[in-house]
This record gives sequence, structure tokens and C-alpha cells, in this order.
Amino acid sequence: MALSRFLTQLALASSALAVPLWVRDNNTSPGIKWGSCDFESANLGPIECGTLAVPLDYTDAASGEKLTLSLIKSPARSNGTTSKSILFNFGGPGYEAIHTLNSAADLLHLGLGKTLTFSCFDNATERALAMGKYPIEPVDSYENALADTYANMQALTNVCNEHNKGSENPKFLGTAFVARDLMSVVDALGEDGLLRFWGLSYGSLLGATVAAMFPSRMDRVVLDGVVNAPNYYHRFGIDVDQLLSADAAFRSILSQCIEAGPAKCALASINSTAADLEATLLGAAAKYGKLPIAAGSTVINSRLVKELLFIVIKYPGDVANAAVHISNLVTGTNLTEVAAYYNKLSGDIATGNDDAFYGIKCGDTIPRAESLNDVLPDAERMMETSELFGPGIASIVTQCASWPWAAKELYGGPFKGIRTRTPVLLFGNTYDPVTPLASAKNMSAAFEGSVAVEQHGFGHATISQLSNCTMQVMQAYWADGTLPAEGTVCEPNTPLFR
Repeated sequence: MALSRFLTQLALASSALAVPLWVRDNNTSPGIKWGSCDFESANLGPIECGTLAVPLDYTDAASGEKLTLSLIKSPARSNGTTSKSILFNFGGPGYEAIHTLNSAADLLHLGLGKTLTFSCFDNATERALAMGKYPIEPVDSYENALADTYANMQALTNVCNEHNKGSENPKFLGTAFVARDLMSVVDALGEDGLLRFWGLSYGSLLGATVAAMFPSRMDRVVLDGVVNAPNYYHRFGIDVDQLLSADAAFRSILSQCIEAGPAKCALASINSTAADLEATLLGAAAKYGKLPIAAGSTVINSRLVKELLFIVIKYPGDVANAAVHISNLVTGTNLTEVAAYYNKLSGDIATGNDDAFYGIKCGDTIPRAESLNDVLPDAERMMETSELFGPGIASIVTQCASWPWAAKELYGGPFKGIRTRTPVLLFGNTYDPVTPLASAKNMSAAFEGSVAVEQHGFGHATISQLSNCTMQVMQAYWADGTLPAEGTVCEPNTPLFR
């Protein structure tokens, strides 16, 4: 069976760069054969699909075993001039990419795509049952919730280990191998041997990795919605600072809601100040915590309310409609519609599978835990950075604590003094609740000559809100490598409530 690594799902040292584990003869690299895709284009332009065979194991030069990458491209809308390829990564890890590029090509405009086969279950039903049997509990849901989650993740790891007994696939999922896959694609494209890459969210981690490993081959690298790479690699597969801006984002959205008024934000009809509105929403979460309500097949409880609030600040494109449903939560009306809205939002986000998520980030993680005490500092850090959302999310520090596999090639830094062929361009939103602006600035410090641009907006990565300023900065960089001035701040085109 042809396998394909988690190429577009992986979202990193000094000038003492990593080098290929063996030298390729680029003159004999087979080209990518492009053809029609087996699905229809969802955007206005054409798309093509192709495949490329690469080594399954970059650490073993004697092995002839291959892995087939599945690729997709959306040709640039040019005026006849020759253009070079930009490779995209949409984050995750484990997010489906083929159809993501298909639907987002008009906005992102060449990408690549699919995955190495890895699963902990035979089917989706088994996966859903296991997720219910071994849940990730909010730290504040009851006294021993974190300890229970730690044990649940150990059990889930055991299930996954048993399911993959005898398989070598989990060892080939690491980010370093995917960075090498990217360079294999660059070689096969037969252009100039240089990488042009745009990584969103977890894709920024992949971008930082490949730039650190092959700095002299970087033509243009854009890191957007930036993950703090040292945290990711050395703190159980998570960025413990990811919630630094979450509370500020929530409170600023409430302020904008009050300023916009009831005609544009339904929640503004409930309270007249942002502080009072925050108290009302937290009170609603507490109310449903004490007295959960079944709305059809969905139970509305404190966890659902807080998850809905967090999803909205992460993906605020539908914030005005979300305000109507959240207002109904407060008043206890139309709860079946509220539940349907929450389920749709959750379903839209859950592209890809959780097995991929675990396989990639846990394989990359350098530490392993001997006991619950090993992960406590990271959980406490996340709760310190966000009093509103930290308790609901901090339990994720347990996910990789007991993972049985390590990627065959681990790359963890150092992240300093990296001089790329062309300086890196980074972007961070002021109110990004999961990849804060501080991470973009921290990672910018690792790459000599790079610039971090602040988009003074909401949501996860710059595509959450359109900004002509951001697009102009991006276009200038792609065109000729021009970087903006240090301290550049771009405003979104429109306010959240309009």
C-alpha cells in the first residue's frame, strides 16, 4: 500500500545547520507528474494532483523503501509571467489538506498534501468510544480531574500501542522527516532548488524547522500564527504559552460588542459594560455546570459553554451570529439551535483525526513523564496565563506524557542565530488566543534579520481577518523579499461587528 507522510499537516539551530543524511543526485530526481484530481475544484481556478516517491526512512541510506507523497497544486493567477511554487501547510497537526487547499486556494494562493497511514483504531466508531472512555477532563471540573486525565492518556497510549504492535509507521511521523520531504518536493519541482513556504499555526513549526535545518536553501519563508518551537519540542508537545492572549482576546471582543450595540451584537442587549457581560457569561457557564440541560442529543453544560466561547474567539468570522446563540444560552431559549450551532462549529474544526495529532506531536516530543508530578508545572503554567480558559485546556499536557514512540529523527534546536538565505517574515495577531503575538516575536529573535508583523486583529493567524496592509506586506515579500520596518502594525479592513 502506498503511504504518504503527514506532509501538509505538520505545522525549527544555529548556523551549525542540519544537513541531509545522505546526498541526493538532483539530476536523477524523478519529476512530479501532475494530472486531474478525483474531486471537483471548489474554487474559481483549476487544481491538479500528483504524487512523488521519497524515502520512508531518511536515517537509513541503505533502505530502498519508499513512501508516496500525495500533492495538490493550484496554479497562480498570473498574466503569463513565470512563477515559482509556494508550499503551504495548514496546521494541525493531522488536519486534512487536499480539500483544504481546494477550498482555500483563492485566499492562500501551490500547496501540497496528504498523510502517512497511522491510526490507533480500526474505525471512527472505535475512536469515538475510546474518546468517551478516556476523556480529557477540565482541570477544574473536580478535585482529581488532572490525575484522572493523566491515567486516561496512559490507557489511551496503551490502546494505541497494542493496535500498532509490529508496525514501524509511528517512528516515521516526525517533523524533521517532513522538513526533508519538503526539500524533496523542492528538488522534484525542478525550479531553482530553493524553498518558498507559508506555514499557518502548526505549519509555522514546520516552517521554522525546515528553515533551521536548511537555512541556505530558504528563498522565502512566512510563519503565520506562530508556535513557540522550544516549548513545543521540550514541553510535552505543547506550547505552554499558547494562552497568553486568550483572556485579552475574550475581553476585547466583549468590549467591541458593547461598543457596536445590540443592533450588531445581540449580547450588548444583556449588559451595558464589558465587565458585566463577562460576569454574565461566566455565570451562565456556572449555571449549566450545576444544572446541565439536554438539548436533543447534546448536553449543554459548563464545558460546552466555555468551549463555545473559546471557539468563537479563535475563529471569529461568524462572531455576530455566535453572539445570538450565546445570548440564547444566557436566556435559556432556543437551546436546540444553540446545540446544533456548537456541534457544527466543532465538526468544522475537527478535520483530520486525533490519531494523527497524537502520532505527530507526541513523536516529536523530547521529554517523557515518569509520573503526574512531571507534567504539573506545565499545567500550572497554562492556568497562570489564562484564568478564563487555562483550567479547561491545561489537561492537554498529559497527552504525550507516556507516548511509546519517538520519531527516528528529532530536531529540537537550538533556536538562535539562524541565518537563512533570505530573512524570515513572521505574522501574529494581537488577539490570537492560541498562538500569541509574543511567540511570533520570540521566534523572530531566533532568525537573523527576520521581522515580526503585528496584525491588530482577532482570531487564529492572519487569515482570520482580511487586512489590505497585511496582504501588501506579504505580496512585497513574495515578489522580491522586501521586509517591512520593525514594529509594523497592520489593521484589519473591517471591525468584528459591522
